Amino acid sequence: MSRLGSKGQALAIFVIFVPVFIMVGAFVVDLSFARYNARKLDNIAEIVTSYGLDHLADEPYNNMVDLIYQNDSEIDSYTININEEESKIEVSITKATKGFFGSIIGKEIYKEKSEFTGYIKDDKKIIEKGV
Repeated sequence: MSRLGSKGQALAIFVIFVPVFIMVGAFVVDLSFARYNARKLDNIAEIVTSYGLDHLADEPYNNMVDLIYQNDSEIDSYTININEEESKIEVSITKATKGFFGSIIGKEIYKEKSEFTGYIKDDKKIIEKGV
């Protein structure tokens, strides 16, 4: 057996697998970026819910909207429900994130949604993820 033949096989395998490694790497980067943005939305929704509960008597709706856009100006949609009788606030924020390498793997846009519910019970502020 000649060692020359095996060098060609290794090169062919390397050339075949390089695009696969690039696609997997691109997918990991895009997924990480989408997860980062989802966590950022969770933080914003939690901050806005906490602010709303702290200022429930002051009609905090407009300030809550301002707080959302101060933290991220590219929010697609939001929903804020304030129930003063039950001392309860529901915040939902949605954002679409365009991936860096999404066109390579066929997924260009990742949609993230964050929902938090906050209420006051026994003079304690309780904030829960999900509505």
